[in-house]
Amino acid sequence: MSVASANTAPQTPPAEGEYRLVVTSIGTATPASAKSIALGLGVSVQSVLNALYRAPSILVDRVSVDIAEQMQMLLASLGYETRIDACDQPLTPADGYFDIAAYITDVQAYDRILDELARFLGTTAAETSHLLTSPPGIILGNVSQATLSALRDRLGDGIELIASNPKTARYSVFLTADSPEQAQRTGLELRRRGYQPIADQGCVLIDLDKTQADALWSAFQKANTLRVINQDFLRYDLVLTEPGQGATADACAALGDLAGIPEHIVPKLFANTPITLIEALPNQHLQSTLLALTQTGLSVRADLISFMPLGLKITHTREPRQLQRTLQSLGLLDGAQTTLPALPFQLPYALPELQARVVRSALAATGTAAELVEIAS
Repeated sequence: MSVASANTAPQTPPAEGEYRLVVTSIGTATPASAKSIALGLGVSVQSVLNALYRAPSILVDRVSVDIAEQMQMLLASLGYETRIDACDQPLTPADGYFDIAAYITDVQAYDRILDELARFLGTTAAETSHLLTSPPGIILGNVSQATLSALRDRLGDGIELIASNPKTARYSVFLTADSPEQAQRTGLELRRRGYQPIADQGCVLIDLDKTQADALWSAFQKANTLRVINQDFLRYDLVLTEPGQGATADACAALGDLAGIPEHIVPKLFANTPITLIEALPNQHLQSTLLALTQTGLSVRADLISFMPLGLKITHTREPRQLQRTLQSLGLLDGAQTTLPALPFQLPYALPELQARVVRSALAATGTAAELVEIAS
């Protein structure tokens, strides 16, 4: 086995006990093994987890090369990626640490992704589902690029991961007051602190830095009237509001390139405005996409969907009894209810956007058609 060295090979080998084992990636391992590793090393489980998720990092320092090799073989058998360095070799830390948000792009793959992600995080399926369906879908925090890469390899297609460095990110602030009076008091307090809210509800502040975001979160944490969100994790639907200059060559090309809409479909779009062109566009692509579309003469607006409550309208079913059982198993129908309302009917619940899409897919698999319905928050 080769031993990693500095930029130039040392003239003499390190003395006995002057090697370290460096974790370079969690690889295909699971956090479940962190407990046994911590027990063997005599350290806390949290310190082991930090080393795994923030790789490259030192797991064991100042041991003999024989011990380092034995540990490396053990960790390799568990799926971890490691290397052995001489202790006098500088360790280059990760280039920043990231929070990671996930968004399911293929609800047909939801169950597979849920199982894989639960194994990666060391959480139950229910806990993982809650992370995924609670906007903005943050699943990991303070991890390195190596962990992000390992997670992408593990999850495969059907999910989009966005990583953001919280230290350099910009933040938006959303009003979560329970009453108009509480909202008014919160707005007055924001103004007293030197802020000028851009709205009376919903998103009230945008483009704050980390220091400003932390200060507001700390000040309003107890009252729970504001929610501070990393803007990198926000998503938008782009909606064609009116034909504008019509189906020009530039407009057709832009709709094809950016929204995947065939040219022969474009006239139908213009006849049915307002109509959604692009769903769940990440914030990082919002400005450039809006600009590209509006420059062709199209009238387009961006609707924030990250916290949009959605309802489900059941329009058709081939199997009413199966529909009833499915709704009951998903917790969307009272178990004591013996009959369904006449079709079409809307479920009396508002769901997060992703959860609503997953439920719609589950219903479709049992022969039921459902529409997503926007509910005023």
